[in-house]
Amino acid sequence: MSGFLNSYSRGFERLLPSPMAIALVLTLVAFGFSLFGATAEESLIAWSDGLWNVTGLTFGFQAMYMLVLGHVLALSPPIKSALNFVAVYAVKTPKYAPAVVALIAMLLGWVNWGLGLVAGALIAKVVIDKKVAHAGLVGAAGYMGLLVWHSGLSGSAPLKVAEDGHLADIYEKGVDWLPESISISDTIFTSWNIGITVAVMVAIVGLFAVLGRHVENEEIEISDTDLHFIPVKGKLDSIASFFDHSVFLPIIFGVLGLVVAVYLGRTYDGNSALGFVNPDWVNLVLFSLALIFHKSIFNLVGALNKAIGGASGILLQFPIYFGIMGIVTGTGLVDVLSGAFVSATSTGSLPFAIFSSSGILNVFVPSGGGQWTVQGPLVLEACHAIGMTLEKGVMAMAYGDQWTNMLQPFWALPLLGITGLRARDILPYTLAAFLVSGVVFVIGLYLIF
Repeated sequence: MSGFLNSYSRGFERLLPSPMAIALVLTLVAFGFSLFGATAEESLIAWSDGLWNVTGLTFGFQAMYMLVLGHVLALSPPIKSALNFVAVYAVKTPKYAPAVVALIAMLLGWVNWGLGLVAGALIAKVVIDKKVAHAGLVGAAGYMGLLVWHSGLSGSAPLKVAEDGHLADIYEKGVDWLPESISISDTIFTSWNIGITVAVMVAIVGLFAVLGRHVENEEIEISDTDLHFIPVKGKLDSIASFFDHSVFLPIIFGVLGLVVAVYLGRTYDGNSALGFVNPDWVNLVLFSLALIFHKSIFNLVGALNKAIGGASGILLQFPIYFGIMGIVTGTGLVDVLSGAFVSATSTGSLPFAIFSSSGILNVFVPSGGGQWTVQGPLVLEACHAIGMTLEKGVMAMAYGDQWTNMLQPFWALPLLGITGLRARDILPYTLAAFLVSGVVFVIGLYLIF
């Protein structure tokens, strides 16, 4: 089994092009299919309109900001101290250290994907340095937050559909069956979503507990890393240093941001109690906490400089995904694809079709936000045509997207940089997590959908 997993990881690295190359190839594919129902000029105009779509660019910035703020928060002294405390506790029981790392990464990943990814990497780094467990296994455990993130508080699809008007914005022509929004109380905070997520967490913790007892702790080559952020306490000996290094500005504005977030929640008058939670609200809370925890503008900017590189993929690739969406929706291709999708499924099989197709697409479009941009209209059309509730279609897509993160090492790049591991070191164990969680997701879809 170990040989098979290692062969798989080497083959995956050798065969899969970069995400940027895949995004461009998918654009050509979408353009080619659109020519069956539109002229080349119409397709090019639709692509151009989608490429710089204001709604799409706003979405891209929200996603990038969320990842960066989660990373910045993970580098703050209070969070790092808490992670070090957990890591010290974990190494006291070496065989279960990977299970502890996986649990913390998933809990934080459910709160925020950037926080879970970076915090999981930081705690994995501490455990790896103690050399109490197999480094690749511990690194894979630190990546487990990406297995539950899309069903959590920073999930791109459930947060975007919670925004007033977003559902209408993804169509060029209005449709009367779309609601203004779908609250997270109908997606993230449903009993069935929480049940599936908890079941996945339990299964993964159990998996890493078993692997921790049976995978031998062997030496592997780990590169030196220089990605740790060390806070600086500057002297308040000038006006400039007072504003840059004192706690005055970050505390004032951090508390103010949290007060505004609470006020928005208390004054929200929508149909759902949690309708105020959207990407902007989440980013406001993350920004406020980052200000408070870093205690100075200088340290906040220093952490930002460490974190910003992890968002480069979003910055470069999101407009390309929006161009694909422009082609799909602007040429009528969405109607053709959704019709084919519906004809090949039924009410009972649609959740599995959305889940599996989402998982496959995620291998090529390793961004939940970018994937929702491309696949969202198809999911909504299929759910409406067959009669499945839209919120279940959204979450079936979210499950598939997070599931195959265990096959796609794109978002593991920050973790690999922090830990000094290579993709082939963690992929054998993320594949095991992929297989185990897949069983849980399928059972959950069968029982609840």
